[in-house]
Amino acid sequence: MPKRTKHTDSGAVRELRLRGLVASPGIAIAKCFKHVNGPHTIAKRAIAEDQVDAEISRLNNALAAARLEIEQIHAEAGSAVGEQLAKIFEAQLLILEDAAFFQTVCDDIAKLKLNAEWVYNKHLQKTLASLRKSHDSYLKEMANDINATAAKVFGYLIGHHVNKLVNNKGKIALAEDFSPGEVVLMGKYEIPGFATSLGGATSHMALIAKSLSIPAVVGISKLMERVPDQSLVIIDGEAGQVIVNPEKATLEEYRGEQKKRKTVLARELRGIGKIAGATRDGHAVEVQANLEIPTETDEVLASNKVGVGLYRTEFFYLTRMRFPTEEEQTKIYSDIARTFFPNQVTLRVYDLGSDKVVGDYLEPDEANPALGWRGIRLDLDLPEIFKTQLRAMLRASTLKNIKIMLPMVAATMEIVKARRVLHAAMKELKAEGLAYDENIDLGIMIEVPSAALMADELARHVCFFSIGTNDLTQYTLAADRTNKKVAALYRELHPAVLRLIKMTVDAGQRHNIPVTLCGELAARSIAIPLLVGIGLPCFSVVPPRIAKVKKIVAMLEYSECAHLAERVLKLPTTEKVEAVLRNWFEEHVGKENLEE
Repeated sequence: MPKRTKHTDSGAVRELRLRGLVASPGIAIAKCFKHVNGPHTIAKRAIAEDQVDAEISRLNNALAAARLEIEQIHAEAGSAVGEQLAKIFEAQLLILEDAAFFQTVCDDIAKLKLNAEWVYNKHLQKTLASLRKSHDSYLKEMANDINATAAKVFGYLIGHHVNKLVNNKGKIALAEDFSPGEVVLMGKYEIPGFATSLGGATSHMALIAKSLSIPAVVGISKLMERVPDQSLVIIDGEAGQVIVNPEKATLEEYRGEQKKRKTVLARELRGIGKIAGATRDGHAVEVQANLEIPTETDEVLASNKVGVGLYRTEFFYLTRMRFPTEEEQTKIYSDIARTFFPNQVTLRVYDLGSDKVVGDYLEPDEANPALGWRGIRLDLDLPEIFKTQLRAMLRASTLKNIKIMLPMVAATMEIVKARRVLHAAMKELKAEGLAYDENIDLGIMIEVPSAALMADELARHVCFFSIGTNDLTQYTLAADRTNKKVAALYRELHPAVLRLIKMTVDAGQRHNIPVTLCGELAARSIAIPLLVGIGLPCFSVVPPRIAKVKKIVAMLEYSECAHLAERVLKLPTTEKVEAVLRNWFEEHVGKENLEE
């Protein structure tokens, strides 16, 4: 039974605060609506032999109507959020065009003499159950996409359309879960924020929400039961909090903060280039951007001399569930290179597998995907796909501002093999008379302990390092960052993680190759002085955090940070590290600059 809304003695509805996981920062304030993805009650109804054809025809018509609806959304989304993001609907269309699944349903309708929606739902639930049992979170997200698409079919079959985003412009969306496509459409239909019961901080919907700057909180237990429809809701994406029926003082506080943040962000993005790229005593520290889709912010970043420390190319696969062609990729990468020229753009080759589904290539029975077929391992096992991507990156490199980065490297041989594929791609392009940067830099992500421990050896084979602290923390502490049950063990400031970062930075200095840190740790205020003190020369963070990181760096004295790092790296526990860093930050930078 849904919980009853609490009232005060005077009858006023009480403020309710719900905790979840931070998915996308920002504040949204609006009335909410509940978005139901799943089918409504599906009745089981027997049919006569002579009704079989009519029932199959009814299912066919529902599929056609759902297909038309998705095609229309696809067309609208193309102009609203760009063709790359709109490609996500092609995957939904493919789900509707699964001939084998359709035939199985039709066969059962004829065999069991039952109504189409009941048989369709029976097979759908079987497929979803199989996907949701997977340890692979992206397979679970595929189930979400299938469920969202099937909901449209049920809407036409039973004459009850599910709640649509388009009819709730300006309202905050609540759901058990959203498909990536639905999050894309929120920008189009002016949904100011959303919250869900399911999903993790690194899920597809969270990544897309962050890219589109839609405030979001996920993972709130029993959200749909606890929040009455049409309630006034505040989404606090910074704190991972949803406030239902806020009191007057709470509402005024958040409205003030929301207005202030919008003003500050717009001003800060325009003024990024004016902030010194160095500490107060002149120690150079660059701050670059983590990106994954083209947005209107790119031009602003480029004009303020911001380079790209990490461009996640797998998104171009995930939005269409097929690998883009060489020509498609060449255009995408060339556009990025031109937009940011003369600033550097670091393109990471596909980092798929584990929590990022790989469609036809997935391994459904992989017992431990985080330790399995992913990153550079998958790229090397798909040499034609890998070489196609490298050819596209090379063809886009004529302005000489592109660098190529390999993910999840754990051994020297992986670099050697990747270089062979790169050289083969170069040889082909040369034979075809196509231009490329013959001196293009090849670098690697340092995100597993073996890579950090072998950094001196690996540095002899590459031109740069980029430390991915999200995975480095996960693998060092053996704590799955998407698993709530071990979330408390996932600590980026654990002494072991910090010592591996220090080893990597030191190796980079010894071999004179640049080192960037592109994980979430780079944007944590209290960690910035420590990372500067360790000697990290470059941070790469999401665009909304660039100005903040640059400002903090500009307030620091490098010599003081170096002393801090020396002290912190000797501490035995995460708790002591965090306490020392927090106190140091408040004393040297100021509590008002602390955002955690």
